[in-house]
Amino acid sequence: MNRRRLIAWITTAVASMMLVIGLQFIYLSPASSVTTLNVYAAVSLTNALNAIKTQYQNANPGVNIVYTFGASGTLLSQIQAGATADIFISAANDQIDVLQNSSPSKLVAGTRKNIVRNRLVLITPTTSPSPGTAALNSINGLTNANIRGIAIGDYTGTPPVVPAGDYARQVLTKRGIFNSVSSKLYRTSNVRNVLTAVENKTLVSGGVSRAIDAGFVYRTDALISNKVRIADTALTTDSETIVYPLGILTRTTVLSTARSFSSYLSSSTAQNIFKNTYGFILP
Repeated sequence: MNRRRLIAWITTAVASMMLVIGLQFIYLSPASSVTTLNVYAAVSLTNALNAIKTQYQNANPGVNIVYTFGASGTLLSQIQAGATADIFISAANDQIDVLQNSSPSKLVAGTRKNIVRNRLVLITPTTSPSPGTAALNSINGLTNANIRGIAIGDYTGTPPVVPAGDYARQVLTKRGIFNSVSSKLYRTSNVRNVLTAVENKTLVSGGVSRAIDAGFVYRTDALISNKVRIADTALTTDSETIVYPLGILTRTTVLSTARSFSSYLSSSTAQNIFKNTYGFILP
């Protein structure tokens, strides 16, 4: 009898163990098959890339895209410091040039491409604008004494921290007014912070609150806000062409997935979102 009970107990224990192992396999296997793709991208792409992410993941349920958005120069510094990134999308050539021209190159050969283009615009607040702001309708008008503060992305550094700020610096220099307005320029850490400063008509700079009457952002940034208006659009000849180059980093461990997402960004589905929903210019 004792022997029979022992055998029964062993049989039950083995069956229970197999059930637990089976349940773990059932519940853990799908999670372990998910591939995470880390994409570092210019902050001006936030809205469009999030919309594209939804479409891509619906079509590719085994992929989880994780974005890190920021100023292109800041993202470059993070990548150079060893950040886990599979794809880098900058808002200018300078930042991605650094990775491509490294020895050895930090980009997978043949993966660099431009995914979209953009335009630089001068914006002012639409809510309770100051008298000077209400009358502002040109970039050259920034020299007027009634324009007190101009928000601009941080154009310092090599390469520049904020490409939008550097494009704006180029525009102001080409127009011959950079020196005359330089005392009114207040730098921000990324282009979306410029948008916020103009919306709020104020910016804390150096611990002091500054009145902001205007700022330089991409056209796509201006289009997502009803608190600003476009006062003027910079000429394409006033600065370098505004492009968004993409490159796959050699450090990636999910190269096939990175190639797949890169291709998707050039697909008609993604390009339609970029152009028709958010106002980007096709490459």
